[in-house]
Amino acid sequence: MRPIISTAVTCLSITAFSQIVDAQVSGESQGGRAVTLEEVVVTAQKREERLQDVPISIAVVGGDTLDKSSDRTVLEAVGRVPGVFTGVSNQGGRQGGNPMVVVRGVSSPSVGSSTTGYYLDSIPYTRANQSNVPDLNPYDLDRVEVLRGPQGTLYGASALNGVVRVLTKNPNLQDFEFKARGSLQNTENGSESYTGDAAFNVPLIQDKLAARIVLSHQDLGGWIDKPNLASGPKEDANDIEKSTARVKLAVKPSDNLSIGLSGWFQRTDQGSLPTSSDGGRTNSTRVEEGGSNDLDIYNLDLGYDTSLFSIRSATSYMEQDSTNVFDFTPIFPFPSLLSGHFSGKVVSEELVLSSTGNGPWRWTLGSLYRDSKETDRGTIVNLAPPPDFPGGINKNHSKSIAVYGELTRTFADGRFELTGGLRYFEDKVRDWEESRQNVGTNPDGGLDSIESTFEKTTPRVVLTWHPTADSTLYASYAKGFRSGIHQAFAVVDALTLAGNPPPPAQPDTLTNYEIGAKATLGRFAVDSAVYYIDWQDPQSNITQYLPGPGGNPSPNPIVISGGSVTGIGVDLAVAYSPVDSLALGFNVGWNDLTFDDDVYTPCRPSPTNPPSCQVLLHPKGTRRLSSPETTAGVFGNYSVPLGSGYRGRISASVNYVSDQLASVNTTLGTTVGNTIIATLYKGDSMTISRASFTLEAPKHWTAMLFADNIGNQQGLLRDAFSPQYNTVIRPRTYGLQIEYRY
Repeated sequence: MRPIISTAVTCLSITAFSQIVDAQVSGESQGGRAVTLEEVVVTAQKREERLQDVPISIAVVGGDTLDKSSDRTVLEAVGRVPGVFTGVSNQGGRQGGNPMVVVRGVSSPSVGSSTTGYYLDSIPYTRANQSNVPDLNPYDLDRVEVLRGPQGTLYGASALNGVVRVLTKNPNLQDFEFKARGSLQNTENGSESYTGDAAFNVPLIQDKLAARIVLSHQDLGGWIDKPNLASGPKEDANDIEKSTARVKLAVKPSDNLSIGLSGWFQRTDQGSLPTSSDGGRTNSTRVEEGGSNDLDIYNLDLGYDTSLFSIRSATSYMEQDSTNVFDFTPIFPFPSLLSGHFSGKVVSEELVLSSTGNGPWRWTLGSLYRDSKETDRGTIVNLAPPPDFPGGINKNHSKSIAVYGELTRTFADGRFELTGGLRYFEDKVRDWEESRQNVGTNPDGGLDSIESTFEKTTPRVVLTWHPTADSTLYASYAKGFRSGIHQAFAVVDALTLAGNPPPPAQPDTLTNYEIGAKATLGRFAVDSAVYYIDWQDPQSNITQYLPGPGGNPSPNPIVISGGSVTGIGVDLAVAYSPVDSLALGFNVGWNDLTFDDDVYTPCRPSPTNPPSCQVLLHPKGTRRLSSPETTAGVFGNYSVPLGSGYRGRISASVNYVSDQLASVNTTLGTTVGNTIIATLYKGDSMTISRASFTLEAPKHWTAMLFADNIGNQQGLLRDAFSPQYNTVIRPRTYGLQIEYRY
């Protein structure tokens, strides 16, 4: 194993300044009047614990910090956590699409389930064949926990190298609460944006029953023009309208029993994707593009506490329905568009039994059942002869179970701890077709169906030392796991006809060795860790042109697995408050996660390809797609009295993400002998700066002037096949936000 040197971090923040994380420092009375060390409690290990004591690399973004920031989505804030990248995605990016979350360079671009687990309260969100996650409204959250490294024992197959937990605020059983905020923003060379949020907390029966309601609406203006539309030019075509409603009910029949009911509803309508053919201002597509996404989540939480143990049950139902329309004219030799529709329903039940009390033994036992049904429909609509092609309907059904447990023994009055954990996971997956778009490509002449069972047992071992009450050192060994994935039926049939059928992508596993340290020393706080990643049989995808409708070639993703990706990494965050009114900090995440050997895949059958052709997809020493080597950030926050009880607060931050491979093209690759060397396209590095000035009234009111992406970075990700789908981020934006709290 290579030498291990790394550092992972959970930082700090001052009240409304949320550029990194909230883990260590916050402003007193939400006003920034003084900097005080704050004890942060998390539930990353399925029990309430001080963040300082948890032997995992965790970053925490607090709900109050999100309320006071200019962030419009959860993942905008998560993307500034050390070692985490969410900035843009070829699937749509932070503006309009559902981005993926990449932790420590472990990415899953475009095909396959996510390498990072994503939880909405206790509800797991996982797509079978997509790595994207929903980008949620950040208003009135309790906190967001970002766990770095494999969490396969407590969180299962999706947590290959990390977990994001979006935790909402519980109803307050004692007090009435009301708060609201609104903002007006202007994007350079784009349209104005308007947002509004409100939250109500109402105790219906004192100490027994309460309700919390959150309402939000965002009208986000676009900035990309479409001058070549067949229907006429359109300015700022990539606009978004998003509405969110969240209702949470808390019932406390007795001191031991708690009941929680919740519903989360989000509606998104968007214009075109944030993609540009000229690097940021225009798009050459000729047809109207757009989409919608409806997400409904229902959850029932039951909890019962005794002096010896506690029981928690979380039952959830999630339903998602989305449509998208894309210009397919560059793909076929005639004007056309692709109309896609996705619908999914997921039922899950998790039962957790954990010890209570302060004895030398702590333990957790749990089980999870998840039933997921997904339907994908795609139709190619021609805008000129020939006629439309019939739509393809593909379905996926996944039924998974898991049982897990962790046991901790403390020694020397709690200064040392030894933890061991194990999880068994089984996933039965069936994919089938109800109709075929690529007519005539099935060698059997009918519709396809395939079933597989993927299973894995993942361990975790941690040795922890608490030298003082405010410091923790740990060494851990942990594994993460991701299920295998079936090839698309069109891919299987097209290559089977050519005598070269592709196998399913097998499950991949990731092993992580880590050493970490957390400490708070007066006005100085640091969180660090050392890790080495060994990722075996990583799933990758390659897009090749295969026979499609009417014999016309169309791009299809082929999933491959094999080889290994290894590397060391560094995540570090440091915060310092030299005086009560000033906070400073920096963070860095770095890793050298690369392929250990060349990764090949068979060529697409073609008269122009050499015999026994193979494609060099990932040369040895290269990184995966969407896997930046370095993330870094600095921030400062200064609070000053202005007289008559008013205060001013100046905040600024700069965050850097190194360039990353964005896409791969085998059609334009270089041929050497019988090998085609695929062409790799890089995305831009990004240096994003933000600044704000906040005026705080003595009571209730706060007003903030802010500027985002001051340097007007594009964050360009190049598309290997269609330049009009080069993804960019929102340009320089200025705004005013006003908040009221009762």
